[in-house]
Formats: sequence, structure tokens, C-alpha cells
Amino acid sequence: MYKKIKNKVLRSLLIVLTILFGLLIGYWLVVYLITPRYQFREGRPFKGEYLYNPYQNMNPDQWKQYNFHCHSRKHFGITNGRLSKEKDIDSVYQALGYDHYGISDYMHINTHGNDRHDYIPAYEHGYGFFRKTHQLCIGAEKVLWMDYPFMQSLDMKQHMLNVLGEHSRFAIPAHASFTNGYKVSDMHYLSGYRLLEVGNPYGTAFEHWDAALSTGHLVYGIGNDDTHNVLNPNESGRFFTMINTAEMAADSVYAALDRGCAYTVEFHPHYNEPFEDKVEKMHTELYHLTRCELVGDSLIIETDAPSIQTTDFIGQDGKILKHLDRCQQAVYVIRPEDTYVRVKLRVHNMTYFYLNPITRHNTPEPTGQITATINTTQTIMFYIVYVIVIILCFYRVIHNARLKKDKD
Repeated sequence: MYKKIKNKVLRSLLIVLTILFGLLIGYWLVVYLITPRYQFREGRPFKGEYLYNPYQNMNPDQWKQYNFHCHSRKHFGITNGRLSKEKDIDSVYQALGYDHYGISDYMHINTHGNDRHDYIPAYEHGYGFFRKTHQLCIGAEKVLWMDYPFMQSLDMKQHMLNVLGEHSRFAIPAHASFTNGYKVSDMHYLSGYRLLEVGNPYGTAFEHWDAALSTGHLVYGIGNDDTHNVLNPNESGRFFTMINTAEMAADSVYAALDRGCAYTVEFHPHYNEPFEDKVEKMHTELYHLTRCELVGDSLIIETDAPSIQTTDFIGQDGKILKHLDRCQQAVYVIRPEDTYVRVKLRVHNMTYFYLNPITRHNTPEPTGQITATINTTQTIMFYIVYVIVIILCFYRVIHNARLKKDKD
């Protein structure tokens, strides 16, 4: 009797699990099938007589240190938050002297600290069973549960950026090179995003950045720790973003990021360094950008470091336009053929600054970006084909069932 009941329960459980699995697969199948097809315009390099400098009106005394990307323990630790409790995140980043540190759990907006004036809601979007095609959503209104968990086409990546952008102030491709979630070639075509996470310990995106800039996509860079275990000193204080803003209210921060008045810092990437040593270095060896000015066609760079150890001026297709060693002031005269110029500085030991680009435009202020649009005709054609295939499949199933019934 007990054995019969046990077998019946197991069969029922198996049936329920099969139904749930089938529903889940069916849902994802529908999600994949209804993806619109996009018309991707051929990107063109920046051009025009005007040079736009996002730092032209910066105040060197108003730099704020930000990290938007770290994970706390959520969903019973399944999402790889490990041991990071909110109180531990507070302790570590306050000791390091950050002005702002945001928690961006997977598919969850963490409200810890929402009573502070500088609170910015954020989360990391994406399941990514095989490839981590994830997005960091800053200024998120809600979590969007839809995603393409398996492989993603260019259309799918574009669609996710578009729909996430409807519910977030910034939908940002995260750790682009990690598991090749975003290919470098993708950045020639993708649009609808303003920021790119160029600095992340799991995968930097400088090659992706140059690919986007070289095809006329005005994208600015940010850097984040992406910590999963904040108690591990190797994970915190490595990449962050310096934002030039007088006010730390969300709208002021968003405005500074939108106009590009920020830069990415890679700070002393030394492993197995005692946390106390890192804290001391952060307070004594964190230098700042003090000047990034255009005087005519001359780009002039200065910091408050004793000297700039190396400077690379980088342009179209990631080509190094000029390299300098040890100087107090780095200068580059922008040539008519330079479509954009971004700057990489090694300011102290192994600390790097990655500045946002100077770009060419036909107007004094940058105008709209190249954007991908939905190809309505192609999308409708694909939908018609899907409907026909589904009808044929149902017809085949019903036809086979009738044949079997007739034989019986």
C-alpha cells in the first residue's frame, strides 16, 4: 500500500515538473520567436568642424567616487552574491572613502539605503546560461523579467537594450568581453545605450568602446568593481567611476554621466594586498583629473599627481595617435582627420585613468545618435512564417492522431 502511494506521488510530481518545464520552454520559445527584426544602419565615423569636449566646463574640486555594480546575497545565494551582506558592503566602501556605492543584484532592485539622498536604484539584468549577455540598469524603475537566456542574435541584443531603456535611466552593456556576451563586431551596430561598462574585473571593453566610437556611436565609459564577495580584498576598489558633480542627487549624477563628465579609474590592480594597505593607498594615492581642456585644436591634460607616467591619445579604430612618457602636462593637437580622441593615463604606479572621448560634430553640441529601427516588413514576414509552421505542426499532430485512431 505504502509503495503504491509513493509511486503515485512520484508520478504526480514528475507530471507537475514536466508541465512546468514545458511551460517554461514554451515561454522562452515564444520570447525568441516574437523578437522584432531591426534595420541596422551602416555606422559612420564622427565628422564636422566642431569638437565636443565633455570636460570643458568641469570643476576639478567636484569629483565624486562611484561604484554602481556590486552584489549582495540574494535568492538564497543562487545568484552568486556569496557572503556579501549589505552591512559588509557599507563597511568596506565607507572605509575606502567612496562617495557612493550602489548594490545591483541580479534581477532585483535592492532598496538598502533608499533613505539617503544619493540613492540610485539599480540591478543587473540577464540570466545568461551560456553567455553572459548582461545589462547594468541604473536608475531602474522596475525589474524586467524577460530575457533571452540562451544564445542571442544582434536583433535580440538590440531589443533588450531598447526595452530596458524604457524602464531605466541607463541600460548599459555589462562586462562586454566576459564569455563574449557582446562581440566587438556587435558594437558597430548596436545603439540605444549611452554608457558602456569599459572597466570591470570580469571583462574590460576598451576594444568594444573603440568599435562603437569608430562607427559614430557616442558612448561614454564607466568602471565598476562588480563584487560578488565584498569581504575579499581582491574584489573591491579595483575599478570605479569619477563623476564631476556638485550635487549627489540622482538627477545631477545622471546629467553628468549623460554629458560624459566622468572617467573610469583602474586602481592598483594588485592581488592579495591586505585590505588595510588598500584603504591607505586609496586615501593617499588617489589622484584626480584637474584639467582636460581644448584650447583651439590643442587638447591639454593635467592631473594632481606628481607626474603623469604615460599618456596615450587614442583615435579611430583604437589607433594610438601619440604616446608620451613622464610629463606634468600632456598635449595633443587634434588633426582635421581625427574623428575622436580619447585619453589613457597612467598616473601613479599601476593606476590608470580612461577619459571619455573628444568627438567631432556638425553642431557645437552633439546631436542624435545613429539608431537601429524596427524593420516592420521583415518582422511581419517572419511572424507569418512562424504562424504557418505552427499550423502545419498542429495539423501533422492531429493527422497522425486520426491515423492511429483509424488503425485501432
